[in-house]
Amino acid sequence: MEATVRILNQSGLITRQYTDKKTGEQKVINSVMLKLTDGTDSFLGEITGERAVNCPKFDPQHQYKVQCSMVVREWNSQQTGEAMQATTIYVDKIGMV
Repeated sequence: MEATVRILNQSGLITRQYTDKKTGEQKVINSVMLKLTDGTDSFLGEITGERAVNCPKFDPQHQYKVQCSMVVREWNSQQTGEAMQATTIYVDKIGMV
């Protein structure tokens, strides 16, 4: 997905621990969350990894062109056992227009 957006809000660096399903190892992922709008819709985009660690503070007064990828994650609820799904939008590239 590619869109021209404004950044409504930007989080600081977020560090989360997770367990690698293949190896069982505890690992850490770094991310920065961006609340973006194209003027009609608002959505959350996530910058991850080393790019998040080096992420600059974006100016909410400027427009940016973003390239994003979307991933659907599935899991079973620990409380109900019900199958759950969530779509995560990853910001692959971002630059001023």
